[in-house]
Amino acid sequence: MKKIIMTRFKKTILLAVCTGLFGVLLTAHPSGMGLEENLGLSLLFQMRGVREAPSEVVVVALDSASVDHFQLPRDLSRWPRSLHAQLVKKLSDAGANVIAFDIFFRAAREGDSMLGEAIAAAGNVVLIESTEQKMPSSKKGANTVGENIIFEKRVLPHAPLAEASVAVAPFPLPKVPVRVNEFWLFKNNSADSGTLPVIVLQLFALQVFDEMIVLFENVLHHPSVIQAKKEPALTTSFDLLQDLMTREKSEMTTGSSLNIWVRDLKRIFEKKTVISEALVAEIKKPSRTYPVLLKALIKMYAGGASRYLNYYGPPGSLVTLPYFEVFEGLEQSSLDLRGKAVFIGSSEIVSISEKQDDFHTVFSQPDGLKLSGVEIAATAFANLLKDESVRRAPLVLNFMSVFFFGVLIAVCWFLGTPLKAAMVTFVTVVVFIVLVFMQFKHSGMWFSLIVPLFFQTPFAGFTALLWRYLDSKREQKEIKKAFAYFLPDRVVAHLSHRVEDLRAGNQLVHGTVLYTDIENYTTLSESMSPKVLGILMSDYYEAIFAPVERHGGIVLNVTGDAMLAIWPAPQDDPLLRKQACETALEVCEVLDHFNHDTTYPVLRTRLGLHCGQVMLGSIGGGHRLEYTAIGDMANTAARIEGLNKTLGTRLLASDMVLRGLEGFLARELGVFLLRGKSRPIGVHELISDVQDCSADQIILCRDFGSALDLYRRRRWPEAVEAFSEMESDEPARYYITLCKHLITYPPEEIWDGIIPIKTK
Repeated sequence: MKKIIMTRFKKTILLAVCTGLFGVLLTAHPSGMGLEENLGLSLLFQMRGVREAPSEVVVVALDSASVDHFQLPRDLSRWPRSLHAQLVKKLSDAGANVIAFDIFFRAAREGDSMLGEAIAAAGNVVLIESTEQKMPSSKKGANTVGENIIFEKRVLPHAPLAEASVAVAPFPLPKVPVRVNEFWLFKNNSADSGTLPVIVLQLFALQVFDEMIVLFENVLHHPSVIQAKKEPALTTSFDLLQDLMTREKSEMTTGSSLNIWVRDLKRIFEKKTVISEALVAEIKKPSRTYPVLLKALIKMYAGGASRYLNYYGPPGSLVTLPYFEVFEGLEQSSLDLRGKAVFIGSSEIVSISEKQDDFHTVFSQPDGLKLSGVEIAATAFANLLKDESVRRAPLVLNFMSVFFFGVLIAVCWFLGTPLKAAMVTFVTVVVFIVLVFMQFKHSGMWFSLIVPLFFQTPFAGFTALLWRYLDSKREQKEIKKAFAYFLPDRVVAHLSHRVEDLRAGNQLVHGTVLYTDIENYTTLSESMSPKVLGILMSDYYEAIFAPVERHGGIVLNVTGDAMLAIWPAPQDDPLLRKQACETALEVCEVLDHFNHDTTYPVLRTRLGLHCGQVMLGSIGGGHRLEYTAIGDMANTAARIEGLNKTLGTRLLASDMVLRGLEGFLARELGVFLLRGKSRPIGVHELISDVQDCSADQIILCRDFGSALDLYRRRRWPEAVEAFSEMESDEPARYYITLCKHLITYPPEEIWDGIIPIKTK
């Protein structure tokens, strides 16, 4: 037994390690990373649902309502730029902190002068630039090693407008229909000046410009920076930081100063140096009271070149104002634009330009409604502003999460029965999902979810169940080999799969037992010679063994006139209980034919059925062993068989045998406390198969049940009358006598109707 336990322990450890490593390797593979990004991240967003967007961000939408209001063409590029000029003026007058256009003004158009003047007057407008991808042409026969290289070319807005703006910036998004999960902060082919959300945040943060200079001064006076400033590797960063400190706030909105500022500050953070680390450490000091906006700005520069978008919900989740409503009078609107960052662009799936500007995201609607480019840009800015972008869990931490989940899930699959293991596994999976979701919801940290749920869990489950099956087959083979010392091969083939008990000398199973006994066998044996009796009993057992073996039962014991047969299983099996009932009915039928055809005296046989746990094992001593069923269950089956004599019946079964079975006609005979037992047991008479029963038998069962109900309700005179209508029925006669006794000698008030049996 110890060897088996150690083997299972080793298998559990092996499966746990393999499941953990399988998950880690798949998570690290690009395909696994793609699954987590496309499915896992989407699942977490859907579980989280819509969240409140920051009030500092507003989208002015060029939508269908505005097209209809102004009677303008649906091609956005044909809208009068004089109208955009009026929009800029109204937004500026309303106190907007930053105005960002997600509209590319490529060529010269009428109204450019008005728009340029409005942009220059506002002093806080950022325009978007475009990029063009080109593949260099190669001459025929030239070396084609680099023919797949693609160059990106910056395409600036119309020069007068670009010069009037504070800054221009790109906002590259996928051109193919894939889900947008990330956004660029900095791209090398964009002169490192930052994308639209970065530029807007830097412009938005000019309100904390003085505090930023103080931060730079504190860092330059930091002991670690002073000590390391003479190192050649730090010279560039040190000079850049000193140069930034000399610039004036008023200069930031002129020329290309803002783009240069962003580029230079980013260069300080490109490499992990003492200065960049000191800047991050400085804003985290509890003793410092730097503005939250400044902290968000520094964290933006200190982060990577791209971020995962933390969407607030489906299209329209950000505060959105239709383009035409700005002209209707902001003073009449409840929306206050003072200090806000306003993004202007197309915000509908209905294309109002020749170029579609909608993208597939985790919140894309079933009806096809997607998120527009301007909403994605505004979302990216809001994420940076609040420092709440989604971020992957640190690599080591994520691998540890996946590995230990695999270990835990593998251990769960080896706990107890397959059903118990599945239930524990389900609970473990639910807890894991909740933990991952809560981490995502409250901190934005994203742990792997798809690989653990849809790869590790099935892998561990399938492998564990396969091992269980192979172990079961091997144990069955060992049982057959061991039991061959006691029983014929055709019987051994039906034993169950508990090899650990076999090696300990016995086997604990859940079995259904059929016990038979011949009525008045002692008198019969005294009237016949041993030889004749032996022939009779051989024919008798040959007749009743056949149904047992035909229905998958095992004859364990034959003692004189009694037979003990069992249908064993590792756990309760309704199919085996049904087979035992079919066997008992067939034995009754076979004996009827046997008694009719034989010239010997009639062998009236009583049968009892019971089920429960029983120990199959050998008993005896020395060189004499007998393999049999050991335990109270077999003894109870014999007691039930003996109850036939009291009730005048032939075939009785406990309620545990018939529980949940269909296809049999049976009637409840009551609850009895059998001799030598401490617990009462419900007993039924198994009458026949439903297909073979007669109408009289059905009526008898119905009427007997009604009379039995009267007995239990202490209405004994009525019960006597009801049972008397079935006077030819032996159990009814028994209850008539019992009810009359109770009428004469009423029991105490607390009476449960249980009938004690004094005889075997």
